[in-house]
Amino acid sequence: MRRLSIVLALTSFVGAAPSLMADAIPYPNVGTPVPTYTLVAASTGNVSGYFVGSNAFDTSLIQMFNVTSGTTSLNFFNNHATGEGAFQSFGSVTAGDTLVFRLIDITKGITVSTLASANPDGVSHGYAVGFSGGLLGSTIFPSGIYLGMEDTIGGDYDYNDNQFLFTNVSIASAPEPGSLLLLGTGILGVAGTLRRRMFAR
Repeated sequence: MRRLSIVLALTSFVGAAPSLMADAIPYPNVGTPVPTYTLVAASTGNVSGYFVGSNAFDTSLIQMFNVTSGTTSLNFFNNHATGEGAFQSFGSVTAGDTLVFRLIDITKGITVSTLASANPDGVSHGYAVGFSGGLLGSTIFPSGIYLGMEDTIGGDYDYNDNQFLFTNVSIASAPEPGSLLLLGTGILGVAGTLRRRMFAR
C-alpha cells in the first residue's frame, strides 16, 4: 500500500509538470524548437485573446482553428498595428476541443502553426506556457496560456514574433522523452528500494 502511495504521488507530480513551467516568459531556449504539445479548450464557452507584443520585421496575423469542429476564426492581432492589451474574442468552443493557432505571415506569404506536423520544418511555431496573471510589458493580463509565435521556417526560434495570451485554453502535452526516461528511472528506483525493504524484514 505504501509503495502504491509513492507511485501515485510521483504520477501526480508528472501531471503537474506544465504548471512547473508557468511564467517562463519570454521563451528561455532561443535557437531550440519547442517540444511538441497539444492545445485544447479548457471548458465550454468562449476563447478570449489579448495581444501582448511583437519583436518582428514581418507583419503577421493570428487565427484559431478548431480541429474538432472544423471551424476557423477570423484573422486578428496584426503584430504591427495592435495595441498591447487589446482584447479579441476568437469564438466559442466545447470543452476538450483540439485547438491550433496559426500565424499568417503577410510579408513572406506563408502560414505556420502550433501544430508541428503541419509546418514544413516539422516543429511547432508556437511556444505555449501557463501564465498565472500579472504584468507583461506595461500591461496587467489575466491568467491563461501565453503563446509566442515564430514566423520563420527553420529560423531563429525565438518565438516572439507575435505574442498573445488566451483564456479558456489549456496545454495537454506529455513530458519530453528525456523527462519520461528520468521519471521511469526514478519510479523503478523507488520500487526497487521498497522491494528490498520488504524482503529484508
